[in-house]
Amino acid sequence: MISGSRLIPGYTLRAALPYVFLSLFLLTAVLFAQQSGRFAELALYTQIPFSLLADVSLALLPNVLGFTLPAAVLAGIMIGLARMGSDSEIVAMRAAGVGTWSLLWPVLLIGVFVTVVTTYIQMKEAPQSARDLKKAALQGALRKLDSPVEPRDFNTEIPGYVIYVREGDKAQGSWGKVFIYAQQPDGSNRAVTARSGRIDSSGEKSELVLSDAVATKISVRENGDQRSYVVERLDQLRISINTGRAEILKRINEAEMGPEELDWRGLRKQASSGQPEERNEAQRTLHRRLALSVSPFLFALLGGALGMKVRRGGRGVGVLLALLIVIVYYLASLLGESLARAGLVSPVIGLWAATVLMFFLSFVLLAVNRTPVAAWSLKRFRKTPRPTDRGTTQSVVLRTKGVGGIGFPSLLDIGLFRTLSLSFVLAFASLVSVFIIFTLFEMWRFIARNGIGARLVARYILFLLPLITVELFPATMLIAVLMTYALLARRSETIAWWASGQSVYRLMLPGLFFALAAGAGTWVVQEHLMPNANLTQDKLRAQIRGGEPRAITGTGRQWLASAESNRLYSYEFDPGSNSLTEPVIYEFDPAGVHLASVTTGNVGTWVAANRMALSKVETFNFLGLDVERQVAETKEIPAEPLQVFKPTIDKPSQLSSEGLSSYLKTAKRRGMEVSALAVALQRKYAAPFGVVVMAFIGIPLALSFGRKGTIIALCAAVGLSIAYWGVGGGLQQLGNLGLLPPAVAGWSPPIIFAAGGTYLLSRIHT
Repeated sequence: MISGSRLIPGYTLRAALPYVFLSLFLLTAVLFAQQSGRFAELALYTQIPFSLLADVSLALLPNVLGFTLPAAVLAGIMIGLARMGSDSEIVAMRAAGVGTWSLLWPVLLIGVFVTVVTTYIQMKEAPQSARDLKKAALQGALRKLDSPVEPRDFNTEIPGYVIYVREGDKAQGSWGKVFIYAQQPDGSNRAVTARSGRIDSSGEKSELVLSDAVATKISVRENGDQRSYVVERLDQLRISINTGRAEILKRINEAEMGPEELDWRGLRKQASSGQPEERNEAQRTLHRRLALSVSPFLFALLGGALGMKVRRGGRGVGVLLALLIVIVYYLASLLGESLARAGLVSPVIGLWAATVLMFFLSFVLLAVNRTPVAAWSLKRFRKTPRPTDRGTTQSVVLRTKGVGGIGFPSLLDIGLFRTLSLSFVLAFASLVSVFIIFTLFEMWRFIARNGIGARLVARYILFLLPLITVELFPATMLIAVLMTYALLARRSETIAWWASGQSVYRLMLPGLFFALAAGAGTWVVQEHLMPNANLTQDKLRAQIRGGEPRAITGTGRQWLASAESNRLYSYEFDPGSNSLTEPVIYEFDPAGVHLASVTTGNVGTWVAANRMALSKVETFNFLGLDVERQVAETKEIPAEPLQVFKPTIDKPSQLSSEGLSSYLKTAKRRGMEVSALAVALQRKYAAPFGVVVMAFIGIPLALSFGRKGTIIALCAAVGLSIAYWGVGGGLQQLGNLGLLPPAVAGWSPPIIFAAGGTYLLSRIHT
């Protein structure tokens, strides 16, 4: 027989631990997926090897755990104790003489254990992961320099050069039909064409090696004089270039590390010696890590003190109170570090102020004499129903059993809609809060270091919300339907429903209608709010991280490769008159290797859909090593439509589906590689259906696992969300590489999971 001194603590541990593990699993999965997704997009557009991407993903885990472990302790303890309070178990324990300490020390034991783990992560693994991320980023940049040019795409990353390659293998680093433009220090222009080429890198030096090359140098016009020209033909041409390789190798080999990369001993050494600025930065980093290390114990104490006072609201109150505490704690920490960085307070006071505040609040709650938190108690606002006679009541009941001739929505449907709405709002608010808190946690050193005001941070968060909404709606819908329908199964309400002659398909109807509404909302946000919001939040993020505000839309000198002819265009676009300023047209020979002519003009305007008129035209025709010059006041030439020449935004996240479809057509006409854009367009079309599919697979899963407990159902939700994200990401990469058609890569995840939902539905016995 278990003694009472062991029974109560053991029961308290069993009440809190499942929610701690569930919260840790959920938070870590969501944040790790978000962080990995960002680096996956980087790998897509820079062609970083996936082996290096795997190393980067593993290096992200310590930083994610450093945030999720304390939050999971707080959320798990709050939810567990709130559930005990709402079931009046704590009241019964109090009545039986169980003291506060008997309920508190088991959760403090959880806090102590997690504090030890968090301390190890903060002092050992987090600095190592920072070093690994830095090394991986530098290695990725170094790999990219070996072949920075994508076939059929202009590259301007090598300073002073514009490179266009019509053919080639980026993985092998070999190029075919190469065009290179460079502006010389004396103002003249040099255009080099070659049949093949590559970049040779040895040590710190890099060279462009071109075979069967023709170099053409055209001088700048001065005082109306005729421009001179020089044409050279070479079997092999080597051009020394500065790709930044030497700087990257220097950063890889240097032993100096920043404060974020130093472990416990390194921080203590730098905090006690070195330059004043470095010493202050090391002291702030050291005290921040120490404060974060003890935060699990702090959250266990505060969660236990507050959780024991909850009497109504159950798990929902626990989740909301935990979110509120985490928000207050990290905002107070950010404010304290900002004050310390400004020199208004010492690092000890600034970085420990939030911890002291939470400890004080915990002791105040423990000192208050058992005053319950009557959460969500609306009795004082509720109207007492007036007594009515029996006949009137019966008529009201008869009228509210169903609405319309088909009996939809019935009272059960209305109740399901209400529960789904509350569960959806609660889950969405929780996930959004976690995203925002982690974003601030990730960027607070930039905020503090650059003196960013709260208004700018608030604007960034505001414009980040549409992107978060689109990303989180599928997972939110899955959690909402699992919570709602699992509780129905847990309370045996589904049995009563089926006993009345209704099928499981009728029970799913409210959930599917709700999912359709949420999917429509996803489409509205994705198409009308997210594109412009992403433009703004990218600019604000760059400004917060220390860069200058920048425009995303392309301006200045533009380059365009015609897909319908052997032409390259260089120009500046005037949006006011829809004309080209100082256009230059490079016409190639029929083989597409060497220049046949170069035409320059003052202004280019469209006189027809596919014809452009140039003013003050100068044309150089290349006949071997001879050059023929022609001059004309005006000249009409065939050209692509005006729409092709307009500068465009090229990031799918900053475009609606209509805008992306238009850009995809333009990119095809420019001869660009469009596999990634086509897959992104299909994923935009499929995104709203993902919300509906999550409901379709979540409802039968909840009805199957709900009788075993809501926790099991929520764990299944996390697993399904990770699987959906993993399958979608993997198929997207295959589509980007051209191994799958875009429609298959974009639509396979919802189709696969819809088939899984159909199978689960067939296994339910009604």
